[in-house]
Amino acid sequence: MNQKRLQTLLPALALGLTTAAFIVAKTGRDALFFQGSGGLFQLPLVYINIGAASLPLALIFVKAMKVWGARPARVGILLLAATVMVGAAPFLEPGDNTLLLAVFIFIPAIFGLLFASLWLLTADMFEKTEKREAARAFSRIGAGTLAGGMTGGLIAKGLAPYLDPKWLIFFGAIIVLGVVSLVLHIHNRFPTKIVGKKDGDKKAGFLIPLTNKYSLTLLFIAMTGALAGLLIDFQFYAAAASANMGSKGNTSFFANFYILLNFMSLLLQLFATPKIQDKVGLRGGLMVLPLALIGAASFVTAAATALSRSVLRVTEGGLRSSVHRSIWEQAFIPLDSTDRSAVKLAVDGIGARIAEIAGAVVIFLWLKQAASKGVLPMPLDTSCMVWFTLTTVAIWLVITQKLRIKVKKERGAAKVLSVPDVECERFPDQCPCTTELGKGIG
Repeated sequence: MNQKRLQTLLPALALGLTTAAFIVAKTGRDALFFQGSGGLFQLPLVYINIGAASLPLALIFVKAMKVWGARPARVGILLLAATVMVGAAPFLEPGDNTLLLAVFIFIPAIFGLLFASLWLLTADMFEKTEKREAARAFSRIGAGTLAGGMTGGLIAKGLAPYLDPKWLIFFGAIIVLGVVSLVLHIHNRFPTKIVGKKDGDKKAGFLIPLTNKYSLTLLFIAMTGALAGLLIDFQFYAAAASANMGSKGNTSFFANFYILLNFMSLLLQLFATPKIQDKVGLRGGLMVLPLALIGAASFVTAAATALSRSVLRVTEGGLRSSVHRSIWEQAFIPLDSTDRSAVKLAVDGIGARIAEIAGAVVIFLWLKQAASKGVLPMPLDTSCMVWFTLTTVAIWLVITQKLRIKVKKERGAAKVLSVPDVECERFPDQCPCTTELGKGIG
């Protein structure tokens, strides 16, 4: 096989296998955690802990890359993920216990770093590739990751009748170990093309989103979108916990959900995303997700069932992982290249996490009020949260509608245009779909 095909196939395979491992492990994790209402009551604290841990974990990983290099750090983080899951899986039990809570937090937190690291490797491999050719390759790689997620759901569903959920976490770790050998092969086959910056290069600060209107609008879009996603995620898990399906039932339910979610995302990634942006532009593309959520949330208000909440969650996850994510990444392209990374970190890494932590605190206080003598009533009535979600999504939509983008002319000063008037190429250093899969717990 020639070098160009391997350049696309190998990262697609690595990301696809990692996504499969993530879905398999997450299915087992969810099945254990949501047996009864105890896990549901701890869920807001889990959201807070994941949000609070995201930034320091990222900074530690960046520090490791600076000290040992990106490639050794990548292998190290993969080995760490596999080792912890292999060591913890045999001792996991359903119910209220510290080890299960720690693993529940660890899996999304560590896989977020794995996805980011593998996309950095992919960007490294395509650093000198022509933009249009690289964009086509990234589209195929993104589709491969979603296909891996669907495969992971099918594996989990197939193993569910024969294995306890904790062994799905163990199996996910074994897949990660396979990814380690594949990544080592990629490192050897494709030497790095990244040249380090000089010490005198400009360093951007974390407060850049507060210095201009465009970055501030991106910040508010990210925060309202993250809060809406958290509320939808919680309602979905509340419906699952209320069903009292037992260990095997939970495993089958979550496996079916992840199969449907990744299948929908894959179809949207392959067939809908390019057409949507061609017709409505960037701003219109960013409005697709909140508009769809208004419709789905309205359906939940009319029929507050586990099925309607699953539809809401699939709509949110499917569109966010495909249409919204690939277009959202392009919204950062007009920023100055020296500021883009800092703005990206401040918007997606800090602002969105702050919104999720604030939402988790509200959910936690609401759950405490709903609990009678420390026990939650089941099924849990989340009707007020549906209206809160609708309000949040409406605000998200209004903020997105006001987005205006600054575009530099080829010659002359910058001008401000509405987003649909701007033609933006999908740059290969942007991270599509799997960036979102690794965030949060949903």
